[in-house]
Parts: sequence; structure tokens; C-alpha cells
Amino acid sequence: MRARFLLVGCFAAAALVLPLEGTAAPASTSFTIVGYEYAFTSTVGSFAGTATGNAGEKAIWNATVEHDPLGSVPTYVNGGRVELATAGGSGDLDYVKGTLGYHRGSITTPNPGSTCTNQQYLVTGALENVTTSTTSGGAGTFIARLTHDRYSLLGHCVIYKAGVRGTVSFSYT
Repeated sequence: MRARFLLVGCFAAAALVLPLEGTAAPASTSFTIVGYEYAFTSTVGSFAGTATGNAGEKAIWNATVEHDPLGSVPTYVNGGRVELATAGGSGDLDYVKGTLGYHRGSITTPNPGSTCTNQQYLVTGALENVTTSTTSGGAGTFIARLTHDRYSLLGHCVIYKAGVRGTVSFSYT
């Protein structure tokens, strides 16, 4: 299972550093994202997966969210980045990347998962410095619901999968 998360993360990172030829910003301004949390500490979470744009582009994405320790009230987003490598229907390749603004987002816990049931976190953040191959200075939003699937093993609560679903939206300038 860990190897799959690592593979997704490596694939997403490699795709984001490959040279891409693009003629304009992606046609999509909003992407539906699906993926997994592949690495985490008490103050950083890393996610990757696939995305579909509102104008039909397909993408792979990677995000790293820096935050206050979980359980802090409030739990602020302190930085990080969101990156997508996009492919249009006609084969146009591009990328979109932006940084998460300091204290311009938060993490809330709509379902804390009492008695070792699944936990849910809502991660929201404002994106700054959004760039594509032909634009810079844009903005955006990142909204994702992280679900920790858990079970009890010998009296310990164990996370066996961490899935994420949400949207990322951009305004290109």
C-alpha cells in the first residue's frame, strides 16, 4: 500500500518537472480532484492523484499542505503548494501551480471518527502566485475532504487508507 502512494507521488512529481509545450493557460478554471495522502507529519500533508477540468482537460496533481498541529483551534494552513500537469483533448500540455497563502486557509474536522471509525478533515486554502506556461500572478482556491479509513487492531486505531476528494479552482491573469 505504501509503495502505491510513493509511486503516485513520484509519478506526479516527475510529470510536473517535465518540459511541457503549451500555447495558452488551460481552458479549465476548475478541476475536480481525487487521490490519496501519500506522506504526512503532524504539520505537513502531501497528496497526489488525478483531476478532471470543467472544460474537459485531464490532469495529474500534487499538493503539499503545511499547517498548525492537528487539534489546534483553529488549525491554520501556513503554506504549501498545489501543482497540476494538464492535457487537453487536442493533446495540448500545460501546467498550473500556485502557493498556499500563510493563514489563508484552515483545517476543520467535520467527523473526528469517535471509537476508531473513519475520520474526515476539510482542508481549505487560498492560492497565490498561480502560474501556467503563459501566465503568472493568478489566484485560486483549494478545497479537499481527506478521509482516514481506520480500524482497531489490538487496542490501537490504525489508518489503512487516506483518500482525498475536492476541487481546485484558478483565475489566470
